[in-house]
Amino acid sequence: MKYCSDCAHPVSVQIPKDDTRERFVCEQCGTIHYQNPKVVVGAIPLWDEGKEAQVLLCRRAIEPRYGYWTLPAGFMENNETTAEAAERETMEEAGARVEMQALFSLLNVAHVHQVHLFYRARLLDIDYAAGTESLEVKLFTESEIPWDELAFPTVSHTLKFFFTDLAASRTGGKFGFHSLDITKSHRSHE
Repeated sequence: MKYCSDCAHPVSVQIPKDDTRERFVCEQCGTIHYQNPKVVVGAIPLWDEGKEAQVLLCRRAIEPRYGYWTLPAGFMENNETTAEAAERETMEEAGARVEMQALFSLLNVAHVHQVHLFYRARLLDIDYAAGTESLEVKLFTESEIPWDELAFPTVSHTLKFFFTDLAASRTGGKFGFHSLDITKSHRSHE
């Protein structure tokens, strides 16, 4: 940031009084410009009508990670809940209608200033189509997931947690809530 969005004067980086972090501060009008993490919200759309459960993935038509597979997800917008954001992103990227279920995973990706949340979701039908941010959309069983072609570690970790819990739920177990801090050592493409 070079200029104050309130008065257009140059800003400087400093630690404001009663603060502990460096911030962009306008010395002209006194505005402190706080920068906070972005929230990325998505769904794990499940189709469980056949002999083996399937998850809906999208092949990215945008950078970063063009051509790689991901769960439908994106940045949360103002004036929506996290569940509404996950449902909207699923419709935008995969053209899929879902019934939102419980929050499933929370992944902190501090080095890129993001928090990723994924909800479990039940596909209402298999009438889906790629949106403008997806090259294609496809259902995958666990064994068919293109693990080496997943776009982000947050997606990989979430899918591993999900399939472990899905198997447990088949034998009387339950879906849990999973939290993980993704560090630079975990990341390959975050």
